[in-house]
Amino acid sequence: MESFFEYTQDELKEWFRERKEQPYRANQLFNNIYRRELTNFQEMTDLPLELRGQLAESFDLGVVKNTKVQESQEDNSKKYLWELPDGKVIESVFMEADYRETICFSTQVGCAFNCSFCITAKMGRIRQLTAGEIVAQIFHLIRLHKSTERGINLVAMGMGEPLDNLDALLKAIAIIRPDNGLGIVPKRITISTVGVVPGIDRLAEEAPTLKLALSLNATTNEVRRQLMPVTKKYPLEVLLPAIERYSRASKHPIMLEYVMIRGLNDTLDDAKRLANIANRFPSKVNVIPFNPSELFPYERPLPEEVHRFAGELAKRHSGTTVRYSKGLDILAACGQLGYDQVLAKQTTA
Repeated sequence: MESFFEYTQDELKEWFRERKEQPYRANQLFNNIYRRELTNFQEMTDLPLELRGQLAESFDLGVVKNTKVQESQEDNSKKYLWELPDGKVIESVFMEADYRETICFSTQVGCAFNCSFCITAKMGRIRQLTAGEIVAQIFHLIRLHKSTERGINLVAMGMGEPLDNLDALLKAIAIIRPDNGLGIVPKRITISTVGVVPGIDRLAEEAPTLKLALSLNATTNEVRRQLMPVTKKYPLEVLLPAIERYSRASKHPIMLEYVMIRGLNDTLDDAKRLANIANRFPSKVNVIPFNPSELFPYERPLPEEVHRFAGELAKRHSGTTVRYSKGLDILAACGQLGYDQVLAKQTTA
């Protein structure tokens, strides 16, 4: 049995043609599942009874299984643990703020890029998610929260490096875009990256209507290599021109994410260099105070230190925001996903 969520609408039309059925049945099926949110083929009464039976024998709608939900007592964020068909687990987060809803979804089980401040990185990359596993997270969270699909924002900032699984990611986006599907337009989708240059260039060529967020976190190669080993392969003098290329191809400002760590990347000189980088292309800067964990030796900056840094940056770059992560109390914030899995791994090691 195959996962329904792996199919684009065109692939589904071909599936029907191969079975001597009219291809418009694909439109009906997309509408029944993604718009009407039906998960029982027998309830799809606009389809012939025999075809409903054939669909039930062919397609699985339970590709991810929700096994745990944690709700923040601080900001109403919710973290979801999903079990995959092979028993591996991933996490995604649903957030609400100022009448906006955001789904932070995962693209891999674990991550291979070993950023020294990220809990997910301690898992290593276990495997890629399929397009269907990416789609299923989004579909079920929208269904659970009765979200207005056209108003929801999607951010690929969960577990994994999205540009390290770009084939599956782009296919997932193709699946969720049709109007008779989830109908999520590209301007509501943000792809975050540690700075995988070939992926950035491919995204600029194939999907420049998506928003791009760069996890920058340092203004010198020396500090960035300490935080993000990917800098050895793609130093700033290689990475930033790639961001400029994407900026020229896209209509959206680049989002620069800057995790601020006390005593490491928090000086006024860092703020000045960050402004110089941000002014190279249309951009917004999110200054994110480090989310502390006993797994790391780093410290969260004091509020007055964050204020001073952001103030110096804002003098030189108008699009500056201090972003305090949501879901801290349930380990759903930036860099915290996968904590239970990492702890279990360390316990059994």
